[in-house]
Amino acid sequence: MAVLTGAVSALFWHPLLAVVLGLAAGLACGCAAAALVFVWPVLRALWRWSFELAALTVLTVGPALLVRAVNVWSALTIVLAVLVLAFAVRPVRRRLSAWSWCLVVRHRLRVVFAQLVHSASRSSGALPLILWARPTPAGERVWVWLRPGLDLSDLEGKAGKVAVTCWAGEARVVRASARFAALVRVDLTRRDPLANLVPSPLAALLAQVREPRPSLSAVVSPVGLDLADVPEPVEQPRAGRR
Repeated sequence: MAVLTGAVSALFWHPLLAVVLGLAAGLACGCAAAALVFVWPVLRALWRWSFELAALTVLTVGPALLVRAVNVWSALTIVLAVLVLAFAVRPVRRRLSAWSWCLVVRHRLRVVFAQLVHSASRSSGALPLILWARPTPAGERVWVWLRPGLDLSDLEGKAGKVAVTCWAGEARVVRASARFAALVRVDLTRRDPLANLVPSPLAALLAQVREPRPSLSAVVSPVGLDLADVPEPVEQPRAGRR
């Protein structure tokens, strides 16, 4: 960066000034890279706990802002109404539970990667980066970015251990992108979405459908059939009694 900045600056300013600008640019880039390396563990921890920190911020800052906007009793009523909606209404409660499992799965996958991936690669490299997790009708789906030195073969045969660590019934680790081999997908199964009976209105509709009666106009009379040309059946002689 210093050489590039100095070379470009030399086209417009004095060479001595270009050298000074190049050294300043190199020093600035070096300090930025050093700061990034220094704070990278903190950034990694913030990324791992980003959803939890966001939820904690909403739960703490939200009521405080609500109290400033309205009076205390109105704010308390709104907070209680939100809590009742979250825990008493079944669809909302199930949705919150599904997203809560996604948060749990992210941390459990880091545990299983720390135990399996390091032993498979025989190195102490960085763990795979867990990008995103979302609920599915059967469980959870997680996208993972593998670091250099790892590939999908390091996770083959480990699906059972992944399921045990994530408290799931079954796990599948497949490739998630045809372009990027480092992007893999982990599907966790906790329940069978087809286990319960799904009510369908088709049975009631079929009971109301009547079979169409054939009309006389639809009956087609035979054409080109001459009954006189049909031979009579020949009777076979009966065997006499002995």
